[in-house]
Amino acid sequence: MPADTPLVSIIIPTYNRAHLIGETLDSILAQTYQNWECVIVDDGSTDNIENVIEDYSDGDNRFRYYPRPAEHLPGGNGARNFGLKKAEGDYIVFFDSDDLMTPNHLTVKINALLNSTCDYVIAKTKFFDSLDPWAERMYDGVRKGITAERFIMQQQSWLTYDICIKRKFAKSIQFNESLYSGQEFNYFSKLVLKSINAIFIEEYITHRRVHEGSIRATLPSRDSVMVSAYTSCWLTYEDIKKEASSQIRKGLLMRCVEIRYKCPKSEFPYTAALAKAIFKEFGAWPGISFLCMKFFNRNFGKGYYFRRVLAKANEKEGITAVN
Repeated sequence: MPADTPLVSIIIPTYNRAHLIGETLDSILAQTYQNWECVIVDDGSTDNIENVIEDYSDGDNRFRYYPRPAEHLPGGNGARNFGLKKAEGDYIVFFDSDDLMTPNHLTVKINALLNSTCDYVIAKTKFFDSLDPWAERMYDGVRKGITAERFIMQQQSWLTYDICIKRKFAKSIQFNESLYSGQEFNYFSKLVLKSINAIFIEEYITHRRVHEGSIRATLPSRDSVMVSAYTSCWLTYEDIKKEASSQIRKGLLMRCVEIRYKCPKSEFPYTAALAKAIFKEFGAWPGISFLCMKFFNRNFGKGYYFRRVLAKANEKEGITAVN
């Protein structure tokens, strides 16, 4: 194909979406930009989704269906990582099997990439028939300019399907397959450490569906959400600590501390590893303060003084973790 029409790989993980994925694939067929391939990875569905996808792939060989192989862990992250292996495009778009692209979705992204020297572009998503105030606040942070510090300290964010990434960057990093929540934060934290050469496009080109069974429609308890957020922060620290600045590393650890402080009765993993990292990054007194905070907070609902010791140590770096 000519250089002005590079191949775009659309990677879609799916699980039991036979009743919805047809609309998603129809929205891909309706794209004004036609040089694409769609790599669909089934994460062990028990419905008839393979038959649904075969109806599309039989008529258009740009649709490619794969079951997730056993060497990748169950979940969307394993499916996405396998999809990355199979993707042949010059650019990568991640998408979900229950959402819709506007007809100009790929055209908008590819035109922005071809008319610039950026490594990825970010556009906007809205929910079916409505705007999401939270999403608009999220995009406010992106408008200020992308930096690794702002993104990883959660002062800016975007959704998985908002982005289109050059192949060499997308394939150089992996989704953490141990995560079941916060995986986008983890993946994009690795991306912004490799490049912040990006463009933000003020245009809605994805429609996100909320339905029975979607993550947003079946939110778990507050404590479960907080434990998931903590786990995402901790594993992101582990994944990027060799590349990240001291500010970023300490900010992630402080975020873990703040979450634990707010949920004293919750069972958090990686406690010993977190304590060891705090001793290493902050020093002895902040490390001892974390252990004291954990003890007093869990047993007596107290520990504010020890939390402040850690917060002050972190503030010396110039970055305060987002609460």
